[in-house]
Amino acid sequence: MEPWQLVAIMMSLALASYIQTLTGFAFGLIVMGLLATLDVLPIESAALLCTLLGLFNNGMAMRGHWREINPRLARRLLVTSLPMLPVGYFLAVWLGSERAPLLGMLLGIVILIACLALLAQPGPRATTSPRWHFHTAGVLSGLMGGLFAANGPPLVVVLYRQPMTLIAIRCTLFGVFIVTGIVRMGLSIAAPGRIGDTLPQLLLVGLSGALVVILFTELARRFPPPLSDNRLRQVAYAILLVSSVNLIIKGLI
Repeated sequence: MEPWQLVAIMMSLALASYIQTLTGFAFGLIVMGLLATLDVLPIESAALLCTLLGLFNNGMAMRGHWREINPRLARRLLVTSLPMLPVGYFLAVWLGSERAPLLGMLLGIVILIACLALLAQPGPRATTSPRWHFHTAGVLSGLMGGLFAANGPPLVVVLYRQPMTLIAIRCTLFGVFIVTGIVRMGLSIAAPGRIGDTLPQLLLVGLSGALVVILFTELARRFPPPLSDNRLRQVAYAILLVSSVNLIIKGLI
């Protein structure tokens, strides 16, 4: 791996960790979008790295807040998300390196749709959404998590509409991310697909990246920027929109 690639990976992880800790979403989308846009890693390899380090980020962000998770809503999401994770994962393996431009364009389209859905998100409901809203979000999240290790947008859309405190919403998100991340990591190790010989190198990069994730997660926890939650989301959306348009154009060309 070239030095510039390592620097690009670490900078992407730093930015994603910081924003994820503050907003409760976007780690997977930012890491996948930036690494795919810069052609630093193949999408499958980037997804494995994203899964590994997402576990570090979410675990750190959850310290001292485990009791804030809403177990009832988390179960509703996981019951459909977990079965769809293998479907998305093996679809990504099937597309593989031979269809890398198609996979990249698909990632760009998913990121673009996710941004539009998050931007158009209405305010909180007066009552909890019907059960099928959670199950639908779980299905979409599982597919996205299996394909790209970026399962956040459907979960964010449904949870931010619930009559819950912001800390409860974020902790429930982190809790679901941790469970799905562990399952996806198990899939990657048990059936590595085309990653094969690069797995040891990715794990080494992941160990280095963990230090970056820990540092910037802690920075976000201790020294949040003087920006509103909406402004932080706008920064994340801008990064994601640029990445999505670039990936779609590259896929079309």
